[in-house]
Amino acid sequence: MRQEELKEKNSSLSILLIIVNIILVLIFFNLIPSSEDEGIMRMYFVGVAFVVLQGIYAFSYRYRAAKWFFGISLLILLVFTGLLWYAFQLGKAFQH
Repeated sequence: MRQEELKEKNSSLSILLIIVNIILVLIFFNLIPSSEDEGIMRMYFVGVAFVVLQGIYAFSYRYRAAKWFFGISLLILLVFTGLLWYAFQLGKAFQH
């Protein structure tokens, strides 16, 4: 019984640390002045950091719901990556 309580406590602390890390990344990226394109890329990197931290959490604690949430967020990140790539390619096409 003690092992399960310890695992639950560590799980809660891990979620708290993920939230704190994401907030710190957001603060770090917003302190530096940037253009609109750099701001979009910074938010993209915040999303990547979130998905990586969430993946580490999901596969270290082996919760089924966490794995599903990780899979959905990874799918959203991949779709957003494709749309971002497409937008940059359109920008290159209309540059000339």
